[in-house]
Amino acid sequence: MRRQGFIATAGVAVATAVLLLAGCGERSASDVGSGPSGAAAGAKAPATATTPPGVAELQAQEDALFPEVAARCADAGTARAPSPSASAGVPDGALDDPSARKYAENQAYKQTVELTPQSRCRGDAHAARITTALRATGRAATLGEAELRAELERLGYPTQGGEVHSSGGTVGFSLWIPGAGPCLTGTLAATPRIEAHGPYLEGGCNEPRGGH
Repeated sequence: MRRQGFIATAGVAVATAVLLLAGCGERSASDVGSGPSGAAAGAKAPATATTPPGVAELQAQEDALFPEVAARCADAGTARAPSPSASAGVPDGALDDPSARKYAENQAYKQTVELTPQSRCRGDAHAARITTALRATGRAATLGEAELRAELERLGYPTQGGEVHSSGGTVGFSLWIPGAGPCLTGTLAATPRIEAHGPYLEGGCNEPRGGH
């Protein structure tokens, strides 16, 4: 089966596709010119495709598995997403305060790679696809781990790596969409709550535990 290949190479796929989620795609001289030294750099930078080797193949594999998502997001933009920063969520000037700076450092492990419009569209489409299927069972809020795992597998999302879990009686999942991603994290309820996001900077789709 085609999905077995994705399971065997999931780690490689996540690492490679991080480049895509961080904003690979078409770049032009005007894109470069928006940076601090854009005037000089922009004059030297012709429009070029910057998709790294392997990413296009991963995207093609994902499109073959989920053609309806590919069609829905065919016209989504490919603008670059901003890079995560250690000061994300911290008010301007707050990092001048040592305690605020320390807090930001301790929270850095929660940062994820931000999504491009294309990856956001695909992630949201997959989230909607899973939500619709789970609600169609008529008991989305009461599915057990085994039942959720079976439903995700039926929809084309491998779960052999511990993607399904429970905490405090709430069943949920965190998984990498086969191919170029992104991550999906969800919890079961009458209307399941599913969020698309990039991989955590420390790796994977599960939120790392504990700060530094």
